[in-house]
Amino acid sequence: MIQKRESGIVAAAAVLLLLCGCATTPFAPVAVPNNSTVRPSGPKQDIEKVNAELRQLQKVKAPDYVLKPGDTFTLVIHGVTNLMGNSQNPNAEAKPMMMMIMPDGSVSMAPIGYVKLGGLTIPQAAAELQKHYRKFIRNCSITLEPQKVTPDRFSIGGAVQAPGVYPFVFGAFRLTDAVATAKGFLSVDNSNGNRYELADLENAYIVRNNKILPVDFTEALIKRNPLHNIPLIDGDSITIPSLESGKVSVLGEINRQDCLPYQANLTLLQAIAYCGGLKATNSRDVKVIRGGLKHPVVFTLDIREIRYGRVMDFPLKPRDIVFVPRDAITEWNVLITQILPTIQVLNGLAGPFGSPSSFLYK
Repeated sequence: MIQKRESGIVAAAAVLLLLCGCATTPFAPVAVPNNSTVRPSGPKQDIEKVNAELRQLQKVKAPDYVLKPGDTFTLVIHGVTNLMGNSQNPNAEAKPMMMMIMPDGSVSMAPIGYVKLGGLTIPQAAAELQKHYRKFIRNCSITLEPQKVTPDRFSIGGAVQAPGVYPFVFGAFRLTDAVATAKGFLSVDNSNGNRYELADLENAYIVRNNKILPVDFTEALIKRNPLHNIPLIDGDSITIPSLESGKVSVLGEINRQDCLPYQANLTLLQAIAYCGGLKATNSRDVKVIRGGLKHPVVFTLDIREIRYGRVMDFPLKPRDIVFVPRDAITEWNVLITQILPTIQVLNGLAGPFGSPSSFLYK
């Protein structure tokens, strides 16, 4: 009888200790179940493949120039007299005419009217004009002589002294020249008077035709490796994140795309709520990109399961990118194509101090 009573006391004490332990142990976030989270890393880099691509980037040739709004040309029509109807001298040679590409990419010329030339090369534009003029003038030929054309341009944003869009001359301009044009990296002085640069070169990148190039900025700018110091082409966009960045960016099908200062214990639902909530067009599969665009880990989260409390809310980290797509996305290339334009716009806003987005995307 005594043994049974002692056994009961021991059991009761064990239960009491267990309850006390539960009461004193704080509730901690748990990992989202595997059926709600997928962690495909970005494309793994094969060194030989990367070097082969870099060698090809070193050999890049300037593409044929295409007409852009604001370009001006002289139009010469050969083998034609009295084009403008000179009654006093009907045999006078037709004079060259000035033309300018309008904002919609078209020109307006008598007697052919409006012709779309934007996006065409100079030979293509001459052939297009010739086709239209031959409806009025037989056996004529057209020559276009450039007077003012739009120079090649690149953009650079983030932790540089002078972010912006700059013209350059193709063939004589490389990544190091671009950084020099932007007057170098941002830096700060600490309390001891030591100066520190804020540029996060490990996660800096170049975007060309909606693709991130495999350029290592540390190799190019610090180690002076010529293989990574590639020549630029028109439209290249350079982003150099800041080491100070602690932002979380929220993009996609939400009511206000924004950059949020990171706070301890910030979660996915909180970040979306701070940005005005989801649009009705959102996909239930939300992406959280961690580790930067060059070395990403992508979490795919079922936002409805989280909102209904079926799985834990997802804890965010500094520099995470939250992207709410319109439709489900399974391929990294599709994902990066959708988020890059917004990232470029955010980085091109008010500069490194006026816009928090300038310090994003480590």
